Amino acid sequence: MFSLTFSTARAWSGRGLQSRQFQRFSSRFNSADFAFAFDIDGVLLRGSKAFDEAKKALQFLENNKVPWILLTNGGGKTEAKRVSDLSSSLGLDISTSQFIQSHTPFRRLADTYTKILVVGGDGDTCRSVAESYGFADCAMSIDVIAADPHTWPFHRYTPDALANLARPLSASKFDAVLVFNDPRDWGCEVQVVTDVLTSRDGVLGTKTDDLVQTMPIYFSNNDLLWANEHKFARFGQGAFRSSLEKVFEDYTARKLRSVIIGKPFIFTYEYAHKVLDEFRASRYGYAGHVKRVYMVGDNPASDIRGGNDYGWHSILVRTGVYKDGDVIPQGSVPKAIVENVYEAVMHAVENEAASRH
Repeated sequence: MFSLTFSTARAWSGRGLQSRQFQRFSSRFNSADFAFAFDIDGVLLRGSKAFDEAKKALQFLENNKVPWILLTNGGGKTEAKRVSDLSSSLGLDISTSQFIQSHTPFRRLADTYTKILVVGGDGDTCRSVAESYGFADCAMSIDVIAADPHTWPFHRYTPDALANLARPLSASKFDAVLVFNDPRDWGCEVQVVTDVLTSRDGVLGTKTDDLVQTMPIYFSNNDLLWANEHKFARFGQGAFRSSLEKVFEDYTARKLRSVIIGKPFIFTYEYAHKVLDEFRASRYGYAGHVKRVYMVGDNPASDIRGGNDYGWHSILVRTGVYKDGDVIPQGSVPKAIVENVYEAVMHAVENEAASRH
């Protein structure tokens, strides 16, 4: 009987599988029983460049009709824009229905809050994302600075940006602060966010007498680190959150109260599993709840911890944040550690094939 070992997988990583080999291998497992959720940065891509193994892995799944989604703590652009960029990089047609970035679940908040402060991202791209989600009134720090530059005199906004990206502030009060992506000017954002959170009834330019927090703040992910072209992992949104919390506590003598979504939090995995079920039903006609999901990630603290907590089968790759010798905290230990995403897929399908015998 045909069998695929890890040594065989490595040998095949340099060339495509022939259709007959696909058919013989797929007879060993039932593709209706399992699916994949892939992190992106450090798993499929490094920076904007796709790993060769990522293209091979995804093509293998496409050929075998195995459902998969992308589950990333990245963000800052609309889902359509991210999917377009990823499709180009990976050489596959990816659907927005199989793509979840860290702030995608913010859609559910559009009926709860009217005016929000949108934090993070390049230019006003995150404001565009928020508006696409249905938020009625979206302000940004650049609007606040344009109205009163003394709010943060050290801001880095250019005259061109202030003239073309800033909008007049409406008179309505703020209802919430939503951090969509990593801020580009931490000092400015910390100041403006703190001003909004401690304003009286959400009205900017006012201050509560006791500096009490008057509205919620949501963070779209909690990643302290993420992988890009630099040889060492870089600080992410989780580092900004830590900085804001420290400043807020020093200023108000109170702890910041916040809601954090994204990986590893259960809310995001529940949302992702529902999206995966809907995608596999529409693409392949598989009804019901997928039995096993393989979470393939590079960050033990987010990808692996969240997968473990939700009951998914976690696989850690060595192409991103994690490096051999790193201490993996309890609860973040994966089911397997492999070289790259192609070997992760091979591990999973071998596991599926073995479960049938």
